[in-house]
Amino acid sequence: MLAAVFDAIAKPLRIDRMPDPVARAGELVLRVGACGICGSDLHAASYADGVFGDPLPAGTILGHEFAGEVVEVGAGGKERWRVGDRAAGFPILSCGRCGACRSQRPADCRSARFMGLSGAAGAYAEYAVADAHHSVPISGDVDDQRAALAEPLAVCLHAVSLGMPLRGARVLIIGAGPIGLLLVAACRRNGARSIVVSDIAPERLSRALTMGADGVVDASRGHADETIRDLAKGRPDVVFDAAGGDATLDFACAIAARSARIVVVALGAKPVLLNAMTGFYKELTIRFSKAYSTGAFREACRMIEDGAIDVRPAISSVVGFPAFPALFDSLLRPNSHGKVLLAPFN
Repeated sequence: MLAAVFDAIAKPLRIDRMPDPVARAGELVLRVGACGICGSDLHAASYADGVFGDPLPAGTILGHEFAGEVVEVGAGGKERWRVGDRAAGFPILSCGRCGACRSQRPADCRSARFMGLSGAAGAYAEYAVADAHHSVPISGDVDDQRAALAEPLAVCLHAVSLGMPLRGARVLIIGAGPIGLLLVAACRRNGARSIVVSDIAPERLSRALTMGADGVVDASRGHADETIRDLAKGRPDVVFDAAGGDATLDFACAIAARSARIVVVALGAKPVLLNAMTGFYKELTIRFSKAYSTGAFREACRMIEDGAIDVRPAISSVVGFPAFPALFDSLLRPNSHGKVLLAPFN
């Protein structure tokens, strides 16, 4: 099969022939229709600590936001799946027996393998493995591009659950990348009173309005705190840091209302700067959001299937293998993209 292969930091992804995956017990093999680029992929390809503290090995196939057609079903999955079914691929392969797995948190399983990031090949490829127990069937009414956004939407649903209650709350989302955009829709769905989004890219801010934001702030122009308070008619009760800058968490604490809830959804490569005294005097609650539960993944798929959340405005580009390495590389620098998808068979 063709795949986009990581060789080393600062080297472009290489398009090459790789062995086809084989479904083991509890696994599916999907013919990948679409796979999104995640910030975790970009970090792993750029920094020696990878995502889990170890460098990404040469020869890794990244990619974990994907959907496609089932072409092989491993042992233990044949009661639920048939060749030809379509699925949103669940990218965490775990033991299924430990307390974390039984609690619908396979991301916390000590033996978990995260596709493309630790111990399992990813879906920047024509074919990829997925977990048979937690992948979700999708109907013919939902194309692979929308279904591939179930994974990042699940990230947002989990983050929103940590910021509850949202009904009647003033919400600020820092960062209008793909996660920030999907957070807008998730917050709107959960009854936020007002949603303001800040970013430094006008194109991203325009997408945020399309996704349902009430107001946007170009943080590059200065005085962002005043503009945010004016748009929200007060300080935000809930702040989502979806930018992961070295100073964005500190800004979140400074702008937040007293007793506000701050949820960190993105982390950058640099240490975070934080004036803890601000949080102390305001009695702020700060939560860090990692991955999602199996229930959040199913709910994300249902929302996309039912049309409860339209993820299409978050997609900025869909490309095949020829254009993919250069586009991936461009995302390592400041840019105005939303969600970028690889369509391997384009």
